[in-house]
Amino acid sequence: MAEVRPNAGDIVAHLPGVPAAVRDAADEIATRARSALAQHRDSGDAGIEVARGATDSHVSLVDEAALSIEYGHVTPDGTPVRGLRVLRDAAGL
Repeated sequence: MAEVRPNAGDIVAHLPGVPAAVRDAADEIATRARSALAQHRDSGDAGIEVARGATDSHVSLVDEAALSIEYGHVTPDGTPVRGLRVLRDAAGL
C-alpha cells in the first residue's frame, strides 16, 4: 500500500531550484496583475505587492478596498459592481 509522507510538501519546497522558481512565478503573476490594475485605475492608491519567505512568495492586492476591487461590491443604491479579478486572472485561475 502506498504511503504519503506528512512532510512531502516541505521536502519538495526545499529541493534545489524550487524557491527560485516560486519567486519567478510570483513575479510573473505580479507583473500581469499590475498591468490589469493599471488599465482600470481612476484614482486611489491600490497596488500589487509581493512578499517573499524562505520558500514561498505571496502576491497581494493592497488597498483598504482590496476585497471590493477584486470581488466586487454593491453600491449604496443597490447597483452591483463586478470585481476586477486582477489577482485571479493574473494567476490563471
